Amino acid sequence: MKTEIRSNYFVSLIFTLLLVSFISCTKKDETTTKQDTTPGTETTEFTETNEDLLKVDYDYFYKELSPHGEWVEVSAKELGLDIKLGTTLKEGKTFYDFALDVFAVKTANAQTDEQLFNIFVWRPANELVSTMVNESPEKQYTPYNNGQWVYTDGGWYFKANTPQEDMTSHYGRWAEDPSLGWVWLPGKVFAPAWVDWRESEDHIAWAPLPPGSYIENDGVKVQSTINDNRYTIVEKKHFIDPSVYKYRYQYVENKNKIMIKEMIKKDGVIIKNKTVINKGPDVEGIEKKSNKKIDQVKIKKVGKKDEAVTEVNTIGVYTPELKEVKEPGKEPVSKPEKRVSYKDAKKITKEEKEELKDQDKQQKEQEKEMKKEEKKSDKEMKKEDKDKDKNKDSDKDKGKDKEKKNDKDDKDKGKKNDDAMKNKGNDDKVKDKQDKGKK
Repeated sequence: MKTEIRSNYFVSLIFTLLLVSFISCTKKDETTTKQDTTPGTETTEFTETNEDLLKVDYDYFYKELSPHGEWVEVSAKELGLDIKLGTTLKEGKTFYDFALDVFAVKTANAQTDEQLFNIFVWRPANELVSTMVNESPEKQYTPYNNGQWVYTDGGWYFKANTPQEDMTSHYGRWAEDPSLGWVWLPGKVFAPAWVDWRESEDHIAWAPLPPGSYIENDGVKVQSTINDNRYTIVEKKHFIDPSVYKYRYQYVENKNKIMIKEMIKKDGVIIKNKTVINKGPDVEGIEKKSNKKIDQVKIKKVGKKDEAVTEVNTIGVYTPELKEVKEPGKEPVSKPEKRVSYKDAKKITKEEKEELKDQDKQQKEQEKEMKKEEKKSDKEMKKEDKDKDKNKDSDKDKGKDKEKKNDKDDKDKGKKNDDAMKNKGNDDKVKDKQDKGKK
């Protein structure tokens, strides 16, 4: 009996505590919901988190980039991102749901982690890949290649050749997916370029910072190791040349590993004077190797797109106003109008890869045939030249024989003439004698 009373008392106590917590959280949630429904504030801070992927409205990026690629819906875990939401109750949650959350009870209808936190990444269209004439052996798009490095008051700024590439060079992070290739993940903080740097006596190397790499203590903390094959390597003398991809080293696994390991890591994105700076390689070293004087250009941030004008000593940069809500939900604030699932995107990629394989195969066969034709043509030309040489030699020999014959004929003719003259002289002598005898 005492045990039963204690048990009932314990249950009542738990439910009383839960009820108090529920009422308290509900009041808090009412305030939060009200804040969520009002327009957000402009994000001017330098700190970013994985949770920003759910609470920042990236609709501007979705609309601007959609015509030049596709948005792929992926789970945060696919990119190695761990998103943790607060325990604040969301609108529509019941006391029963809250109790289940407290006791960590999962129902049959509970969503998996992958379903909870789906985000969107942008895969560049083939048109951007084709702009880079010297593609890598994989024939895929490579970030921070189709453009030029410019030295600014914010450090090294990557000035891309197209507006969409320029946008993705200064916001967000890049990830290399085994199936999709390079994909871009939106971000809210502007930087001249989000890259990791390496430097040696004669070379510069850089690689896109992976997702989850954020500014901490005035510097960037890289979440995961960057593979050696993700670095672009160029000679210092070509570092500031336009369309820098033309001068990059083609990736060779062992060579890249050796070169990157021998290089010195340089400071990249840092905070200086309350500004995001992309420090990178020393300017003096680049000037020395390139034999060019490098003038510093000013970055001018503007709030209107049409005001982003680049002049002689100024780069106009449009920094969009990105809104955010205080408490994120289970899905991003907004979604791209056109998007594909990760599964479907992989299928498309497979088809494209097969198509590229076929094209490569056909091209190789054509090149093989062309080489055969060239060899055949060279062989025939050599034969013709040989026959011509033979004919020339033959003509020479014939000419010599003819000359010999003509010389012989001339000699014979001369001899005959001499003989005839001698005979005539003899005949004349005989006739003279006869005429004398008659007299």
